[in-house]
Amino acid sequence: MNFYKNAKNYLIFSAGVLISSLGIGFITRAGLGTSPISGIPFILSLVTAPSMGVYTFCFNMLFVLGEALIRRRFSFMQAMQIPAALLFSLCIDAALFIIPTQYGGAYINSIIYLAIGCIVMAFGISLEIRANVIMLPGEALVRAISQRFRYPFGNVKVIFDSTLTLIAVVLAFLFFHRLNGVREGTVFSALATGQIVTFFSFLQKKFTI
Repeated sequence: MNFYKNAKNYLIFSAGVLISSLGIGFITRAGLGTSPISGIPFILSLVTAPSMGVYTFCFNMLFVLGEALIRRRFSFMQAMQIPAALLFSLCIDAALFIIPTQYGGAYINSIIYLAIGCIVMAFGISLEIRANVIMLPGEALVRAISQRFRYPFGNVKVIFDSTLTLIAVVLAFLFFHRLNGVREGTVFSALATGQIVTFFSFLQKKFTI
């Protein structure tokens, strides 16, 4: 019984990873900036050869380290975040390859892409939380902070995303002397995603998805 339950949870988590990366792909291709957690990798990918997925993996390793420091331990489940982050990073590059960009197109189309991306990414994150097995390093770090300081996950997520956005803004000005890669879509995603995650998590508990 435990085997089937664990297998189901890992399938839910894998679906969450795929869905989250798809959401990031839509947000990035909206041409209004990317998601906060991907802002720094996206900007770095614009000025250097490695892809956004490669930089995403590197930053996820920093998040793994941050979680270990907060929890003051490094467990097997935390180690499993490393292959999960690799899968996530590969899926981001795949999503960016598949989804056509709206940069320079009709603004309404970009808004639609942005809205779809935020909803899809938040749903993916809520599935990762629901699975309760592995988490991607970014969300795992947010959860560690939430549990350590006893703040709601959604609120910590907003603060975390906003901090990453500010760093991305600084990098954009350093490299481009303007807000290249960080725009209104980034700000909207930073403010909205955590709350949408909270809403999806509420629905999942209510209907026991």
